[in-house]
Parts: sequence; structure tokens; C-alpha cells
Amino acid sequence: MGKRIRKSGHVYFISFDNLIAFFVIAGFLTVIITQVLMLNDNIRVFLNSTEKIEGININTYLSKDGTLKLELVNMEKAPNAYVLINGDPKYSFKNKSVDISIKQGELIEIDGTKYKQTMYIKVADSSDNVIEPQRTAVVKVNGDIEVVGRVRLK
Repeated sequence: MGKRIRKSGHVYFISFDNLIAFFVIAGFLTVIITQVLMLNDNIRVFLNSTEKIEGININTYLSKDGTLKLELVNMEKAPNAYVLINGDPKYSFKNKSVDISIKQGELIEIDGTKYKQTMYIKVADSSDNVIEPQRTAVVKVNGDIEVVGRVRLK
């Protein structure tokens, strides 16, 4: 008589429950890998279809420049307080008010780091094509740099 050979090993059955578990785990890993790849700007262009579609904002080139009038509320002048346009000091408060020229998308900030006392600056006036910052905006500068707003033009 012959010998019986005992095969060791496990038999895996393909069942509906096992398939569901496999696809859930595979989907979860796919989401994690995709999110990690989206952190890289060069790869994001291929994964995100809206990155290809959007392009440049045409309003940046079509809109005219605007003007803002910033005014000190609680002081007569502050020559060492500066208006920063995109991080660069462009104007100072040598008088109570300052008229500035602005373009679409510029970031307007007030640098009051050289003053210990609190300053209040309001947007006193703006040209008709300025949407933001609004005319009623008041910024409290307490010895630091405060954001007035990002410029939006009509």
C-alpha cells in the first residue's frame, strides 16, 4: 500500500465578504497614496483636472488700477508707520491720511512695529472700482503688522 501524503497549507475561499474587505482596504490605500501625491505641485497637475482648466485670471489684466485713502483715527501723523503693498513698504503716514494706488490681487498691510501705542487706521475712501477692502474697514495695529485686505477690483 502506498503512503498518504498530507499536504500542509491553508485553503482560502473567495467569498463575498473577503472581496468587500479587500476592495475597502485597497480603496483606502489608494486615497492615502493620492493625497500624498497631491502635496507635490508637479504631480498635482496630472491628478487634478481643474488645475489644467483654470489658467490665469483675465480680470487681472483687464481691470484698471484703483485708489484707497487710508486715514489715522487716533493720531495726527505716524511717519514710522508704513503701508506695505505685497510685503514692501510703499507709503508712510507723514500726514493724517495717505492716498495709495492699488492693483488687482495686491495684499495691503500696515506696519506699526515702531510704535508701542495702539493705532487705528480706517479706509476713508476708495475709487468706484474697488470691491475690497471696503470703505468702512477699520484696522487695529498694536505694535505689529496687520492686514487691511487683499484688493478686489470690479
